[in-house]
Amino acid sequence: MKKQILIFFFFVSSFSVFGQHYEIGIHGGIFTPIDFWYYVDGKIGVNAGLKFNYHFNEKLTLSSNYFHGNFRFSPAKAEERINGQRVGRESSRVSFNAVSFIFLRKFSLQNDWQIHVGTGIGYYLEHWEGEKNYISGEKDYRRDFTMPIEVNLSKEIYENVIFGIKSGAFFTPFYVFGGFHLGPELSFRF
Repeated sequence: MKKQILIFFFFVSSFSVFGQHYEIGIHGGIFTPIDFWYYVDGKIGVNAGLKFNYHFNEKLTLSSNYFHGNFRFSPAKAEERINGQRVGRESSRVSFNAVSFIFLRKFSLQNDWQIHVGTGIGYYLEHWEGEKNYISGEKDYRRDFTMPIEVNLSKEIYENVIFGIKSGAFFTPFYVFGGFHLGPELSFRF
């Protein structure tokens, strides 16, 4: 127990000693379905979100992100693939929310550009438009933990104002690949 307490205090003190600055920002862009196998004929949707970064030093960052958006797919073809039946509408909308915490390693490029590469842990929640739990009558949600991978490119365009391109994917325990996102981001460093 003492060892765990010492490790905890080490991390807390390293946050306060080496932290240089914070960053808050907004991002948006495109998003693909989380599970390509399940969402047959899935169409690319739009997303928007917020991020909060804590920069430990010039090389390491902890990033917390929130995504919200939607995409469309063909539920009738999904049912056909799963159990051979064709029921439901031909097109349905799925809304999603995702939260992630990612450790990013920064690398400097030419002309003051930086590339940030990292991974972490995340959680997503999604809902098919009109789908309800048959017992409670409440909205029915799919949820799962994810392992987000991110690769971001950014540059300071004005003092403490950073513009970048945010990209990445969400890997989940049951699906090989899904939830690719790409789009611009704008953040303010303080």
